[in-house]
Amino acid sequence: MKSQKEKKLKFFIPAAFAVLISLIVIFSIEGIVKVYKLKAAKSKLADNLVYLKKDNAKIKRQIYDLKHNKQYISELARQELGMIKRGEIVFKFFNVNTNKNVNKK
Repeated sequence: MKSQKEKKLKFFIPAAFAVLISLIVIFSIEGIVKVYKLKAAKSKLADNLVYLKKDNAKIKRQIYDLKHNKQYISELARQELGMIKRGEIVFKFFNVNTNKNVNKK
């Protein structure tokens, strides 16, 4: 029969070897650099996710307004397409520069 020490030793040696290999992989220069790069990428993706969630909420609001809000549609048609309501009069002002020849002598 094997003694308790031999049984513990058979378990301890592979476990110690696995821990040693894990530490070498994790704390080697390439491992540290890779961990740093992955953390930076994760942070960038998290920031992008926040931006996309806000943008998605804004688009959902616009879709809802386009489906249900006639005033929003009217304002959008005025801004984007230059449309006017029936009976409105549009005044166009042109910037005429009359000071071109004032300083010439």
